[in-house]
Amino acid sequence: MELVAIVIGLALAEYFYFAWQCGSSRGRLGVPAPATTGHPEFERRFRVQYNTIEQLVIFVPGMLMFGQ
Repeated sequence: MELVAIVIGLALAEYFYFAWQCGSSRGRLGVPAPATTGHPEFERRFRVQYNTIEQLVIFVPGMLMFGQ
């Protein structure tokens, strides 16, 4: 179970890194807060962050249920 916790922790750390990259590019490129479109670089980072959170919803419970 320790390895499962490590893998989940690494996945969450990766997500927080992507979220930080998305937020910093939003500020650097001047995209206002509620907008999800704007500069192409921001849109790429936003999609990576959003796709990751969509997959974490399945990944984390799956790891907890089947990673014994």
